[in-house]
Amino acid sequence: MNTNLKLLAKQAKERLRTAGEMSSVQTQALSANNSYMVVANIRAIEDDPIYPKVRKILEKSEEEIVINPINQLINKKYYATLSDAEKEKYVLKLVKKYNNIKDYLIKNSLLNSKVE
Repeated sequence: MNTNLKLLAKQAKERLRTAGEMSSVQTQALSANNSYMVVANIRAIEDDPIYPKVRKILEKSEEEIVINPINQLINKKYYATLSDAEKEKYVLKLVKKYNNIKDYLIKNSLLNSKVE
């Protein structure tokens, strides 16, 4: 049993020692995957059906301030068919999407008007 434990410890130490070392092929593959993931995430945000609605809400002038943006994004017919728990999940999902799109638009300066 001691020899097995020593062998496992030795293998673990070796893995820790070489954890940061990657071949250039592995590094290139990893960076290619990451760049694809970034492009895929941007496409996912811009292809979201509520993206144009959120952008329109955020671009309204100061005279037309939107107090309830999530309420404007809710699909009323679908919402009426949900149970209370499902309604809560639906609203939380919309809030998360709204915040992600808002952050994306602000971060990339894609809004016509200033949003704080």
